[in-house]
Amino acid sequence: MCYLPIFLCLCSIGEMMSDAGALESEEPSKGSGLFAGFRVLGLYCNHLAHVLRYHRRHREFYLTTAVGKSFHTYNVKKLGIVAVSNALPQNIMCLAADRMLVFASCDALLHAFARNKEVVHTYSGHRTDILFILPFGDHVISIDSESILIIWDVQSEEEYLQLDFDKTVFAISAVLHPHTYMNKILLGCEQGPLQLWNVKSNKLLYTFPGWGAGVTVLEQAPAVDVIAIGLVIGHIIVHNIKFDETLMKFQQDWGPITAVSFRTDGHPVLAAGSPVGHIGLWDLEEKKLLGQMRDAHSTAISGMSFVQGEPLLITNGADNAIRVWIFDGPGGSGRLLRYRMGHSAPPTKIRHHGQNGQQILSASQDGTLQSFSTVHERFNKSLGRGECYSKNKKGLRNDTMALPPITTFATEVARQNDWDGIIACHQGYVTCTTWNYQKSTMGIHKLNPKDISKNKSLGIYATVVDITSCGNFAVIGLSTGHVDKYNMQSGIHRGRYGEKKAHEGCIRGIAVDGLNQFTITTGSEGLIKFWKFKTTTFVYSIDLSTSPNKMLLHRDSGILGIAMDDFGIKVLDIETRKIVRKYSGHQGQINDMTFSPDGRWLITASMDCTIRTWDLPSGCLVDCFLLDSAAVSITMSPTGDFLASCHVDDLGIYLWCNRSLFSLVSLRPLPSDYEPSVITLPGTCSTEGSNLQMINFRENFCFVTIKMRPVVPKLFKSTAHLVLQVLIFGAP
Repeated sequence: MCYLPIFLCLCSIGEMMSDAGALESEEPSKGSGLFAGFRVLGLYCNHLAHVLRYHRRHREFYLTTAVGKSFHTYNVKKLGIVAVSNALPQNIMCLAADRMLVFASCDALLHAFARNKEVVHTYSGHRTDILFILPFGDHVISIDSESILIIWDVQSEEEYLQLDFDKTVFAISAVLHPHTYMNKILLGCEQGPLQLWNVKSNKLLYTFPGWGAGVTVLEQAPAVDVIAIGLVIGHIIVHNIKFDETLMKFQQDWGPITAVSFRTDGHPVLAAGSPVGHIGLWDLEEKKLLGQMRDAHSTAISGMSFVQGEPLLITNGADNAIRVWIFDGPGGSGRLLRYRMGHSAPPTKIRHHGQNGQQILSASQDGTLQSFSTVHERFNKSLGRGECYSKNKKGLRNDTMALPPITTFATEVARQNDWDGIIACHQGYVTCTTWNYQKSTMGIHKLNPKDISKNKSLGIYATVVDITSCGNFAVIGLSTGHVDKYNMQSGIHRGRYGEKKAHEGCIRGIAVDGLNQFTITTGSEGLIKFWKFKTTTFVYSIDLSTSPNKMLLHRDSGILGIAMDDFGIKVLDIETRKIVRKYSGHQGQINDMTFSPDGRWLITASMDCTIRTWDLPSGCLVDCFLLDSAAVSITMSPTGDFLASCHVDDLGIYLWCNRSLFSLVSLRPLPSDYEPSVITLPGTCSTEGSNLQMINFRENFCFVTIKMRPVVPKLFKSTAHLVLQVLIFGAP
């Protein structure tokens, strides 16, 4: 009698999983059958100014920033993300908020979001892109690129008033509602003058002649009737609009004023941002410069806000960084209190660090090396930017020079607690640098061959690097065909492969097997060579007939993947030293490759904007999906749960969950003329479909396990659990 409930439970699970598999097999045209978009890492803000709000019930300040098609909400106390909005059809072009709603413009439409999440109102009436938004009590004001101003009733979504300005005479560039000025707004224009309007009576009350330059920023001062005006020539005007009187005037030499904010905790200080990322602090009592905060951001400062009643300044810029500065020291200058920062330029290379799959190392065109956590963003950290120092005759550091961006790197955790565990080569640079993950800094060694690097006229540079599995040695390939071996602890040169050089052409790939027996190299002349790792002597050579582009070794299985210049893929077994698989199908250059942890799949990303999965045992293409932009680099988690990708002209790192871990996936061979469908990149929040499927499955599994325990003997319970594992996850 005790076997019947078990049998029924097993049958119900089998039916549930077969139904899920049937649903997936019935809809293969929706995109990838193997990978589902999960979320994106490393995106915090863009070139739009942030919005600072105060929640009365929570008694806490919240920060809202735009990221592509959605916006994020952070608490100022810890800069922790608390909400991510639903995505709009296009990128957000302007952002504003009042006490209850967040307003975001998308092309010519204005959307109102409630609870930082969902769209509750949509206002349509503009014909061009909306550039400015101003919440105005029960109304909201929007201004488009043609300087057409429309006032909307928030609840009814009806148009209350429309003002048309001649763009050639008065092109609106800033808008402000002065405090205590009921029904009045102040408009600044690119031509220089300012206009004060009564929007209830639709009358122009006053025109300020301006200061001979275009207005970029209007900001209300803590004092009534006083505003700050930022100009394109770098001037900051503190003006009394009641008496049309200029109280003081400052000048910054860093270009147009991009943002202005007043300190409100009792210190008369004005902060102004610039296009080069510097911040100027001005004393309003002494009417002089109080201090400078240089390189606060690497790009233009988009938004700047002093927290009401606190010595905190919040800034954001187009460099994908949010920073909170605190003014608690002598001299009036601020120090960095907390921040959220991603790459300010698109990543060039990503790789998982460690065996738990929770950290992804990313090198970017901005020259930095950063680590992103797949668990929580508080575990993110930056390893900094590569720098080199020139020394004078006394051996002291003289000048600091930033190194070019990292093109490729290799990482190993075996000895990272003892010495540097990361090695990287830089664009057009012969010297390779080491990095320490534990200390989050650049390492102590700079590895370069002395006899080659002295001749700088040849344009020699490092192309590929690899670290042995023990973490003791690094091998470096150069554009001249030389391959050198170094000790990671001491940085000492330990040998060179070949009598003069390893290959006649540029080194395109390099790898060391898991037991440090062989070093495998490939050159642009089309040869793969095997070398004794310890003695650096030549062993064997294979002619590929075409020039290789990239090479990747799966150390556990001894399988070597080679991407060719003719867009083909060859798979080589390093034990038998034979080509065991050949694949074709990509229509563009292959940018990167990665293996699944068990070595069963080879996943490739190409300039044709596709990511393809090749099943090595069957020799077939089993999955393919098309994206809007080409993937530059991909990496598979060591635990097999996520595939990560970074893309052309994109700052984020995108995670794709492996469907085969939580559902039945039919890996049927795809036809040669298969045309993949385009799928969109995931957003910041997790994709709901894949999460619900995983959650429902786990709940059902736990329910069955609990039901079985009272009626199953101990010996049979382990067998039943094994049957469940086979039914759910497949045979081991």
